Amino acid sequence: MRKSSFPSKLGPAPSLQLDSFAPPFANGHPPPVTPGGLLSPTYHHPTTPTSPLPPLPPTDPLLKPYHMMGLLRNTIMTPTGGYITPRLHVPCEVWSQGGAKLSNVLEKVRIVAILCSALDELQINSAEFFGAGNVSSGLAMGIGSIGRKEAEAWLSKLDDFSSVCDGVVANFGKKLGVGEGFVSKKTTWSDKLSRRFDKFTNGKNLDSPSAYVNGLKKLFSQSQLLDEHTRALVAQPVAPAYAAFPMDVRISVEYRLKRASEFFATVVLTFVIRDLSQLLDKYAKKCEKWLAE
Repeated sequence: MRKSSFPSKLGPAPSLQLDSFAPPFANGHPPPVTPGGLLSPTYHHPTTPTSPLPPLPPTDPLLKPYHMMGLLRNTIMTPTGGYITPRLHVPCEVWSQGGAKLSNVLEKVRIVAILCSALDELQINSAEFFGAGNVSSGLAMGIGSIGRKEAEAWLSKLDDFSSVCDGVVANFGKKLGVGEGFVSKKTTWSDKLSRRFDKFTNGKNLDSPSAYVNGLKKLFSQSQLLDEHTRALVAQPVAPAYAAFPMDVRISVEYRLKRASEFFATVVLTFVIRDLSQLLDKYAKKCEKWLAE
């Protein structure tokens, strides 16, 4: 027997308008499609944040540590994060996530603070001898001619920074497992360096991850000063800022800058990349948990 039908109290079903769910088009124009009707792979929705691919790394090995630190700084400061290789994108949230237990954070914060302080002084000295502006581009506004006296004074300031690097390796290298390949001179820290070290060991909240990340952000920015000076020396021809240096002093300066580059590569970047690997692993596990939910 046929069942009687009852009229629906819900009324007629509305027709689904798919266009109402489509995202707004940029400038009122639809996105480009392929001949098969698929969305073009080159199309990006205008409201979707994207990170540009990283620039090609420099060919000179002395410049590569500064290139990497610039990319790492971008991942911290840019809301969407950034690429550190063409295949590895680091979201900004990786650096601020909770629950990641990094080792020896207190020592790393101290190292970063000491290096930032030393680079602060080096920046002041650079402006004093070379003037304001980018040294490597030749746009530095010099305050006078550079003779042997000024060149040797700048070399002395680089020696001071090199001593800080030696002190970091001597005091922290073994505990952090860094500095392999960096030939550290046997040196005792001066009273000035000892006071600087004590200043950053008596502070509070030095073992917080946020203090560590904020310190790295500042260090990566300040290290670009050494990048500028290194570029000025390795340029062909040598940048005007160094062209007036006596040849023997110029060679000595180049050696100090080479040691600085090696220090950042074998010490700072070694423990930073190690920590970033741990943070990325933690972040990936969180993403897996979110997907499972």
